[in-house]
Parts: sequence; structure tokens; C-alpha cells
Amino acid sequence: MEKESRSSLSKLIEAYDKRDLAAIQWSENQGQTVGFLGSEVPEELLIAAGFLPIKVAGTEKTDTRIGSVYLESGFDPMIHAQFTRLVEGSYSYLDHLIVSNSSDALIRSYYYLRALHHVEREVLFPKPFFHDFLHTKFHSSALYNRDRTKDLINQIEVWTGEPLREERIVEAIKTCNETRTLLKKMDSFRRCEQPRISGVHALKIIGASMFMEKVEFNNLLKQYLDKVSEMPVIKGVRLFVTGSSHEHTQFYEAIEREQAVIVGEDHENGSRYYEGLVDQEVDPIDGIVDRYHYRFNPSSQATVSERVASLSENVVAAKAQGVISFIYRSDDAPSWDFPEQKKILDKLGIPVLLLDKQDYKVADEKGLRKKLNQFIDEIKRNSSKNINIEGERND
Repeated sequence: MEKESRSSLSKLIEAYDKRDLAAIQWSENQGQTVGFLGSEVPEELLIAAGFLPIKVAGTEKTDTRIGSVYLESGFDPMIHAQFTRLVEGSYSYLDHLIVSNSSDALIRSYYYLRALHHVEREVLFPKPFFHDFLHTKFHSSALYNRDRTKDLINQIEVWTGEPLREERIVEAIKTCNETRTLLKKMDSFRRCEQPRISGVHALKIIGASMFMEKVEFNNLLKQYLDKVSEMPVIKGVRLFVTGSSHEHTQFYEAIEREQAVIVGEDHENGSRYYEGLVDQEVDPIDGIVDRYHYRFNPSSQATVSERVASLSENVVAAKAQGVISFIYRSDDAPSWDFPEQKKILDKLGIPVLLLDKQDYKVADEKGLRKKLNQFIDEIKRNSSKNINIEGERND
């Protein structure tokens, strides 16, 4: 049984490590693929149309300098990596591309990508479609988002040449809700007193759901979760990761080599991806729009107070002993958050390590490991001071 669980995990990891494989196979079987950038693109509508939605993402091997030919240094390294993979032809298999307005950098990237279709003779990615979506919690914003979602549906119908049927949308909602529910269940095996899923494996599992067909993903994850309680307990200092998003596991691996386990994170490629279900009791379009509108905003859209409150709630829920704020250079929003985040974490008695102005790939692994080791050792020393000789925790 454990072998079966490991087999399903290995397939999920393969989907993450070879993130173009499922899409290429889908294309070879005459299916259409849609790449998306941003956290507001409703995968339900793409799946209902018979498309395979694929998140455009960099990899640990991506040379972000290629993107620098087109983008200024003011774009953060993850945008550079995503842009690089588009312009170098890694996504030449895509039939369509959608960009949402998750951040100012993504909006500007859309304009750059669109311009390349006008000035370059050979473009190796589809002409992008812009999905505008407001995050302000006003009724007017909700109405605006419904109109923009109708625009997206109209574009999808142009791509397919047929109407998008409601029953297909309802079925896609059920599938995506099941994905989110299963990922939430997986999260419980990280946050519990005796975690059995590492941060590295969790990040790969979450990522796999963005790179493969959802029904297949759900079946594999169910097989894994059915037996994960029999897996060994992972020991180590419990850490929570905040700040910038992570598209590869290099940083997570560095942390978990230092006798620590990542029990949670709050970035878009982590737990925020599966936060919130689509209400299946209302009109399907209304349910989809409301899910993407009212769930917690991406870091570039939420207020500082919202992000601080969310972080403290998640850190406490994960029973984290420490927090690491990892921030890319030129990723301004997390940097603005940090002072207020540190204040609330100090009040909670939870130490925090700031790693600011980071590159997409760890440039100084030795230096990083030294900082991580010092931080984790300090947590261990402080924890031991709170334990008396009988093994009971001091108040």
C-alpha cells in the first residue's frame, strides 16, 4: 500500500518537474492548450471548453537574463523567468494565452507580449488575451468583473467555434472544487502536530495541479492521501514561508536540509492557489466570478493590514515556530508588508528571518545555508529554554 502511495506521489512530482509534458501530450492528441499568467484566470471556463489550462512558469534552469533583453530591471525575477520561457519558445505548443491583472508587472508584461506580435517576424507564443479583473470589494467591481468574464467567455467561444454550455461549466466547477478540497486535505497533513508531508513535496503537488489535467490529478492525489497517514513523521523546526512566490523548490530544499519542515506558506503558488470554493448553489458564472473576486487577494492587490492579519492567522494555525520572509528584488509589495508583519509576529513571540532582494535562483547557497542554520539554531535554543527538567513547558 505504501508503494502505491509513493507511486502516485512520483507521478505528481514528475508532472511538476516535467511541467510541459502533459500539455505537449494533450496537443499531440489534438487537444487545445491555454497558457495563463495571473491568479484571476478562471480555469473552470477553460476546462468547460475542452482546453487544458497550463500555468506559465519559469523553472530552476531558466536563464532570466534572456527576459532582460525585453524587460527592465524593475520587473521582479519571476516575471523575467516567465517572460523568458515565452519568448524563447518553451511555450510554442500553446494554442492560446491569457494574462490577468494580478500585478502592475503582469499588466506591463501583457503590453510587451502584445507588442512583440506587431514587431517580431517570428513569435513563439500565441497572441495574448487580457483578462481585466477588479479586486476592490464594491458592488460596481462585482458587476464589472461579470462583464469582463462574459468577454472572456465570448473569446473562448471564438477559439472553439461553439457556445460554452452551462452543463460543461457546472461539471468543471465540480472538478476544480474537488482539486481545492483535496489540496486543503493535503495541507492538514502539514499543519498537524506530526507532519507527514514536507514543504518540498507540498509545493510540487500544488504545482502539479497547474500543469496537468485536473481529473487525473485528483485521482492521483486521492491515492496518495489515502495512505499518507502511514508515512513517517517529519521532524524538525516548524517554519512558515511568506513574501514572494516560488515556482521551483530550490529555496524550500535549502530550508528542509537544515533540520526544519515547512508547514505552510501564503504565496500564489502555495496555499493561496486553492483557497476558496466556487459556490455550486448559485448561477455558475456568478459562482466563478465571486470565488475569484472575494477570496483573499494576491499580495500585490490586498492591503497591508489584510496581509498582516492573514499571515498571523495562518502562522498560528500552522503552529509555526518561525517565519521566513523571502522577497525577490523589485517585488515591492512584500517589502512594504514586512515592517507591520514583524510587529505582529514579535507580539506573538514568533521569530522572523528576512531574506530581501533575492534572485530567482539562489546565488549564494553557502551564505543562505549559514543564515538558515543560525535562524533555526536560535529557535531550537529558545524552545529548549521553555522546557523544564520534567519536560513540561514553562509559562
